[in-house]
Amino acid sequence: MRRVFFFLVVAVAFVAGAWLLASVPGRVNATIGSFEFETSASFAILALILFVLAVIILLRVVRGIARIPRSGVGWRRRQRQKAGEAAVTRVLVALAAGDQNGARKQARRARQLLGNSPQVLLLLAEASRLAGREDEANEAFQALTRQKDARFLGLRGLLRQAIDRRDWSEALAIANQAEAARPGTTWLRQQRAELALQTENWAEALDLVGTDARRTVYYTAAADAEPDPTRALAYARQAWKEDPTFPPAVLAYARRLRVDGNERRARTIVAEAWRRAPHPDLAEFALAPEPDKAARYQAAKLLTQRNETNPESRLLLARTALDAGLIADARGQVEAALAEGLNQRRLYLLLAEIEEQERGETEAGRLAQRDALRQAASADPDPHWQCASCRADHVAWHPKCSSCGGVATLRWVSELGTRSVPAVIS
Repeated sequence: MRRVFFFLVVAVAFVAGAWLLASVPGRVNATIGSFEFETSASFAILALILFVLAVIILLRVVRGIARIPRSGVGWRRRQRQKAGEAAVTRVLVALAAGDQNGARKQARRARQLLGNSPQVLLLLAEASRLAGREDEANEAFQALTRQKDARFLGLRGLLRQAIDRRDWSEALAIANQAEAARPGTTWLRQQRAELALQTENWAEALDLVGTDARRTVYYTAAADAEPDPTRALAYARQAWKEDPTFPPAVLAYARRLRVDGNERRARTIVAEAWRRAPHPDLAEFALAPEPDKAARYQAAKLLTQRNETNPESRLLLARTALDAGLIADARGQVEAALAEGLNQRRLYLLLAEIEEQERGETEAGRLAQRDALRQAASADPDPHWQCASCRADHVAWHPKCSSCGGVATLRWVSELGTRSVPAVIS
């Protein structure tokens, strides 16, 4: 109905226009050179209208011809865009299917079609990395860093590559650039904390890690590494507060107290740690200032008086008694430890020394020594520091395993119960 009405309106308008045009009175005369034209006014108006329409049509034709090259470029651009988007889709599908080489191939094609857009560069980098082409991934990440809005993405990829290579100095430099590009990022804070641990920058690690069960280890390591005595004492005190039974933390604090001249306080915290969790390193610290072997034996008795039956206490008393020439006391401690079920190599080696000093180069002495050494060969291993991650044994404690690089993974392994030192986790 609307179409019929519209057609009738147009028809009426056309008829009315024609009638008005035909009713225009007058004539038009025109002379061009030797030619002279004369026509009615209505015809002249109609001719002018047709002329204007012809000029408009001609201009549109010329404009269309002029735009043909540009239209061709736009068409080709749209085709490249469409093909590039299809390549991006194929990259995602290949990655989802685990086809790393296919994803890398499609990502390179997408780059050819779409150029260095952040999305394409990121896909190319990830596809290349998964395909084992770290050089291509590095180039794509570098290209991302040169784009203002995508700089952080490139730095994140480069940081991950540096960490995979265990190039800690390079990783630290990249992390600092990423922090400047996007400060306060949670992920970056975690990465910087891990880098601080790997580069043994313990003070910075403490500032970055937040709540962490391994903070005792960090404080202990920071105290040992800190050149400023005041800050080192503060770190050591905090380590001891975090876990007063952790021997390295106790010793870090005690050593700082001894350096400051507070020997009484140092001995007190070591004695308290021995009461709760005896450890050979604690005994070494407590007995170090004693001038002679007899004094060391008396210091050992003082240290162990509140935990005399612990195997570590018996072994310490036996060792110092033997060194002081008190063979009977040493034998008594060894026999008590054996009666209580201790079966460690160091106990039998100590017994062999006792037999040697007591019986000398006699036949009975040689037989007793031989029997003790034979039992030592098949006894349980002595307590030692061991990495919970790679199982590497260590002579002394360190915050970082020298074999696998694990941080806070060393624990004190003992056949007395395989006691893991608190706050030392894998």
